[in-house]
Formats: sequence, structure tokens, C-alpha cells
Amino acid sequence: MDWTLVKGYIYFFAIAISAILLIWYIYYLYVNKARSAHYEEYSNLVLNDSLEDKPLEPREDRANNPKEPNKG
Repeated sequence: MDWTLVKGYIYFFAIAISAILLIWYIYYLYVNKARSAHYEEYSNLVLNDSLEDKPLEPREDRANNPKEPNKG
């Protein structure tokens, strides 16, 4: 095996891995589109922050529905 053939294999696998990562990233952005729906609200909250502001979302009631059991 000469050096040119080895460089060709390295180049091929680098391109293949890059293509797989690009497809995965596009899919990741497409799936998480719902999570970024409130982007403008959150960015305005950061830009116009005040102590008198109201919360954007209601706080969940952890007393009635705890996510983690008490460790005591």
C-alpha cells in the first residue's frame, strides 16, 4: 500500500464522517424547532430585564407533583 492510497482512504472517511455529522445536525435542528418557538420572547426578556417583570411561563407546582422523591 503506497502513501497516495492511504491518503485517499483518509480523505474518503473524513468526507463520509463530515456528511453524516451534517445530516445529523440538520435533523437535530428540525426536530428541536418546537423548543425554539419562544425565542423572541426570551430574547426580549434578556434585553428588557426588570425586577417588576412578570414571568413568561407559570411555575410548575412541585408540591403536588414532585419530579424527584425526597431524599431524607
